[in-house]
Amino acid sequence: MTGIIPDRQWGADGIWRGIRRTFRKPADVALAVRIGVFLIVMPRRLETRPLDGVLSEIERARSSSRGEANDVARISRLRQAWLASPLLRERNTCYVRAITLYRFLDAGGGKMRIHFGLEPGTDPGNRLRGHAWVTLDDELLEAPEPVLAGRVSELYVYPHD
Repeated sequence: MTGIIPDRQWGADGIWRGIRRTFRKPADVALAVRIGVFLIVMPRRLETRPLDGVLSEIERARSSSRGEANDVARISRLRQAWLASPLLRERNTCYVRAITLYRFLDAGGGKMRIHFGLEPGTDPGNRLRGHAWVTLDDELLEAPEPVLAGRVSELYVYPHD
């Protein structure tokens, strides 16, 4: 039959391989749940509160969870498991990825900041595109390609200083 996904792709073996790739140690399950809850509630918070207030709340939450061994690769892997799901796929944007990284990354005493900027439009309508990224001690983390290419003008950075 055409149009049917082969059983081996969705069979138990494939599911277990995916689980093993995503959850490499028992603590990954708890962190993945925390990231999932964050991904579900964060858009509503951003709709109902000023950005500074939301980022301030995130900063306080980060302070209370310092010392957790959360690196970029681990957060990306666990976050992607959620963002690849049909329920959250539409939230897979640089904004959501950046704000999640900003919330859960252990800065290890470094200076972490979240940045927001605009890229000039290149399409016929000259539509602007927004971008978000995180820096740790001024090093770009998971920056979108337009940021890396220098096409984005930064508009806002948190914390301000």
